[in-house]
Amino acid sequence: MKRESREDSPAVLVRAWAERLDLHCLPVLLSVAAVVFVLVAFTGQWPWKGNGYNSYTLQACSWLKGRLDLGQNYEWLELAVYGGKYYVSFPPFPSYVMLPFAAVFGEHTPDHWIALAVLLLGVFYAVRLCEEVQHSRSSVAFFTLFLYLASGLLFVSINGYVWFIAQNMCFTLSVMSLYYAVKGKGGMSLTLWACAVGCRPMAAMYVLLLLYILWEKEKMPWHTYFLKKWHWAAGPVLLALSYMLLNYFRFGSIVEFGHNYLPEFTRTETGQFDLSYVKANISQLFALPQSQGEGMPLKFSTANGMAFWLVTPLFITALAAWLYCFVKKRKGEIATLVLIPVLTVFYVFILCCHRTLGGWHFGNRYLLDTLPWLFYGLMRWKPEGKWFVRWNLPLFFLGFALNLTGTAATYNYWI
Repeated sequence: MKRESREDSPAVLVRAWAERLDLHCLPVLLSVAAVVFVLVAFTGQWPWKGNGYNSYTLQACSWLKGRLDLGQNYEWLELAVYGGKYYVSFPPFPSYVMLPFAAVFGEHTPDHWIALAVLLLGVFYAVRLCEEVQHSRSSVAFFTLFLYLASGLLFVSINGYVWFIAQNMCFTLSVMSLYYAVKGKGGMSLTLWACAVGCRPMAAMYVLLLLYILWEKEKMPWHTYFLKKWHWAAGPVLLALSYMLLNYFRFGSIVEFGHNYLPEFTRTETGQFDLSYVKANISQLFALPQSQGEGMPLKFSTANGMAFWLVTPLFITALAAWLYCFVKKRKGEIATLVLIPVLTVFYVFILCCHRTLGGWHFGNRYLLDTLPWLFYGLMRWKPEGKWFVRWNLPLFFLGFALNLTGTAATYNYWI
């Protein structure tokens, strides 16, 4: 009997099948799912529970009834009050996602399950983005888990609360837009970016990075290239028109999505954004846990954030990779070495002009919006070889332990 060739062995065939189905992502997905299970087990944030903070579902249900306002006040939600009516005060894209579910489930839409699905979809695309940028699978699992488990993303991803699910969606949509930009699929990339803007409007500024990624491999002037690709604008333009029309018919302005009509901002002279907030907010971004006396545990902030580099050590890793790439003067990276830091610093400055830095939460949830873009830069800048991973292991475990413990402690009101 002829001996089975090595190429036809079951192990090789299974590996080839896994390659075609992208099953190499599975260990990373299962790792994130395992951590989420531990968190919901300790916090009781089970995905089948009802959601009292379901503003996007309530809005979708109202739209299905032919009404733009909610029809009544929900005192525990952040609602814009305009013309004597109550509106959802957040950008609308998450309600677009909820529409088909609301048509079936009504106000009992499975928001928490949707949030978990969005999280895992983001993990899948983060793995693929790493592979595309690195052109290999070395260290992909480590840096993807670093992004998802060693940051405050854990806190905002385990339920469908209105404040958190929009950030979760924006994060995943940003990762997806970067992946399709790297693949050269501009229409898909820019449409997903427009979806992300409909969750978190300040993501709009990162279109500059996407356009650069799409153009950098072309051998023609940028204006000639984008004139040839004018059809890429179809998706973003349609989404932008939908946002503007909703804003106009609700608040009489194409740029007003409702936050300025929240009572907390209408009752203060300085409003939602003001330069007077900058100093205190910058100080909060560097605020360390406080001592409560000898032999007592440290006091961690659960409002408006804390030391960003401590709770999200990926910032330190990205800075180290940036310095390495800058010193090495890698050919072709000058633009990213300038563009990504400038956009990130500007993003953080605008955040610091906001009256709050995210309210009740653990970590620095507003800064999460910058991580997909910074993560892309890290993948381009970092040195090759296992030594960089080894030196970042302590930072990974610092972020992972801190966010796992802090998320459980905050949801349980232990701190």
